Amino acid sequence: MLPERRREVLTFLAVGGAGYVVDVLAFNGLRVQPGLAGLDPTVSKVLAVAAAMVVTYLGNRMLTWRDQAPRAERHREISLFVLFNLVGLGISVALLALTHDLLGLTSRLADNLSANVVGLALGTAFRYWSYRRYVFVPSGLPVRPATVHVISGSYGAGHDAAAHEIELRLIAAGHVVRRWDVVGLFPAGIGRLLRWGYFVQLRLSPGSWGLLLHRLQPGRLAHRVAVRFLALPGRRIRGIAAEGGVLFISTHPFASHALGRLRSTGRLDVPVVTYLTDASVHPLWVNPGVDLHLALHDVAAGQARALGGTTTVVEPLVPRACREPVARSVWDLRAHLGLPVEDDLVLVVGGSHGVGDLEAAAVDIAATGLARPVVACGHNDALRRRLELRPGIIALGWRDDMTDLIRASSCVVQNAGGFTSLEAMAAGVPVISYRCLPGHGTTNAAALEESGLVPWARDVVGLGHALARAVSRPRQSPGPPAVESLSLLDALPLRSPVAVG
Repeated sequence: MLPERRREVLTFLAVGGAGYVVDVLAFNGLRVQPGLAGLDPTVSKVLAVAAAMVVTYLGNRMLTWRDQAPRAERHREISLFVLFNLVGLGISVALLALTHDLLGLTSRLADNLSANVVGLALGTAFRYWSYRRYVFVPSGLPVRPATVHVISGSYGAGHDAAAHEIELRLIAAGHVVRRWDVVGLFPAGIGRLLRWGYFVQLRLSPGSWGLLLHRLQPGRLAHRVAVRFLALPGRRIRGIAAEGGVLFISTHPFASHALGRLRSTGRLDVPVVTYLTDASVHPLWVNPGVDLHLALHDVAAGQARALGGTTTVVEPLVPRACREPVARSVWDLRAHLGLPVEDDLVLVVGGSHGVGDLEAAAVDIAATGLARPVVACGHNDALRRRLELRPGIIALGWRDDMTDLIRASSCVVQNAGGFTSLEAMAAGVPVISYRCLPGHGTTNAAALEESGLVPWARDVVGLGHALARAVSRPRQSPGPPAVESLSLLDALPLRSPVAVG
């Protein structure tokens, strides 16, 4: 599915191409007709543009902006269209007059280059802007903001963080956003039970999580059962849809499956978009009923397409502060956070609940002698208390200043390819995958490595090499993503509200 803006531009250019053909044929036809050959070329150009104007109005009204309701006062729409066409014509004619009359370039080739190449290009750019802004929009009251439903899943802070960033961008564009947690959309408290079991499993037996994901592959009985089970939130989602809204966006696979099933069975008549928060794509992420999947990079996009999902790559949704210039030096930032100023610091992360073998990772980092580990334990108080007893390791509990912690670090070591990894990359801080969680942790590490974004240290020796490279390289400046991608708003099948006086 092409983003709406891209479809709009391509259709506008196609309509303009048809108008261009009419314009050129009429212009040159008038120049060679025996009775009209003596006409000034500017007169021929005016007549040619008038003929092309009829073609482009009909094409843009019926094709480019066909989903935009016509103005109540059609005469006003046509009048504005003619007005802006005259301005566009004026650009072309002025350039033709300049080259033909003032510069003395009177050959047919010179007239065509000035009128039908350079002048037409400038006029086309002006026309697109003016049509979109003033002509093909409803009249009267401002467009009512669209309501967008964003469904996350509190099975990890990364899903909620992505939903929050989506919400901020949509609100800034003038839309109304309603946030939902798929945990609360399961009936009979099933979602809360699933959440409790998920975190217990990751903490007590992370290896079993990898085995479970391996069994949840298409064609297996476990996958068929899971897909049926994940349809349970559908009833409450239909109730939400009945309240109105033009789009659903999911940041969790449970919500995506429920929404996709509703779309496939014809019980949901608004588009559904999944934002893939993982660097790799497990089959549970993709449902054929979902209209569009948004991926973080080309590797993830390819995996989603291989599973049957319509996919495009968008820029990672991280806080804008991650890409803004740092107001203070790294050393001042460390002093502000109460961290050692002179040491190379490696931030070790395992999600909001501090899952995985973070303790062993911190010990391995300290043993290299290259840097001092700072472990973000999140809500895992037992891990924090254990690490506080180990010399040379800094243990932190739940923090609301993760962006500052990332910026104060020489490197980030992660085990799951989650939201913190995206923040670190956006901030220009090196990231290393190490002692990854079985299942999505290892597949995310492999995808990040394949995409060239994050190296994966598979043992202590590899960790030492990766750390040496990370702490010795100059700090990169924050900036836009290295991978060419669309912004969220450009990718969504959603038109921004436009106020019309």
